Amino acid sequence: MQGSLRHATKRAAARSVVRLPAARRGTALASPWSETMLSPLLYRTLHATGLTALVRHLRSAGVFLCYHNVVFPTGAVQTGDRGVHIPVDRFRDQMRWLVSHYDVIPVSEFLDRLAARKATRRMASVTFDDAYTGVFEHAWPVLHELRISATVFVIATAPGRRERFWWDRLAVQRAQSDRAREQWLTALRGDEAAILGSLPAVADEKPAAAAYLPADWEVIARAVGAGLDLGVHSATHRSLPTLDDAELTYEIETSREIIARHTGVTPEVFAFPYGRWDGRVRRRVKQAGYRAALTLDYGLVSPDADPWALPRVNVPAGIPDSAYRAWAAGLSLRHVWRT
Repeated sequence: MQGSLRHATKRAAARSVVRLPAARRGTALASPWSETMLSPLLYRTLHATGLTALVRHLRSAGVFLCYHNVVFPTGAVQTGDRGVHIPVDRFRDQMRWLVSHYDVIPVSEFLDRLAARKATRRMASVTFDDAYTGVFEHAWPVLHELRISATVFVIATAPGRRERFWWDRLAVQRAQSDRAREQWLTALRGDEAAILGSLPAVADEKPAAAAYLPADWEVIARAVGAGLDLGVHSATHRSLPTLDDAELTYEIETSREIIARHTGVTPEVFAFPYGRWDGRVRRRVKQAGYRAALTLDYGLVSPDADPWALPRVNVPAGIPDSAYRAWAAGLSLRHVWRT
């Protein structure tokens, strides 16, 4: 019976990590757990039966975790895209679990292992997209306490702006649907001005707390001095496959120059906005001299992974503990059943 269970779990594990077809690569916007995930009961069952732990031990691959923002504790009033802003107490619990079950290493060290074709079993790296102020106010103290290295991917023209990102705006929240998101990221190219211009104005939107706004350059540079790593997340966060060659140069190359000018650090890793990429975009990132590029394609990272199209596990703010642990192990029933 034990042997049968082990072989059955190996087969299930092999099926649980899949590459999404090109037309579905990336994610439009982070979405609330209740709207996009299977019932947490399924993941609690996997955890209770020991299958999640068994899959984690059988895996011969590591994981890049993707977060966006960390904000006030559970119970506080939350605003913006509910899938993006994780309460700090939940984030702390996830990080404590992570360091007790994985070797959590810097992205640069993970890339060293890939370049040398060394094993990545039970290796994990923590990343953040967008460089929200909340990452520095709430996540950074947790990371420092647990001695976790992390990489924050910066949108080069965003630091210091006093407005929410477009996906956190109330007009977007009211209009959001799968169809609308696809329209925003294709016909409107993920362009903030075009997207907001296509929506009715909202008069009752309250000012955002600082944690929900982009961090300024001084805050980012100070964290870099304390050991935080930086990556590039484009210049304006437009959908790169929809842009022409000149626009790609600005988003991929000029963005890195802007970040270097403000921080004294020249990032070596790129993260695709919205996780969207294609062969042309991948080639441009590689030709620009980046060491690697991270997607939002779901999956684990094995030693033979493509350095310029590395998968990540995108962590929704409301994900239950049992599902978080399963996803980190490469056991995502959502992605199996959608494919």
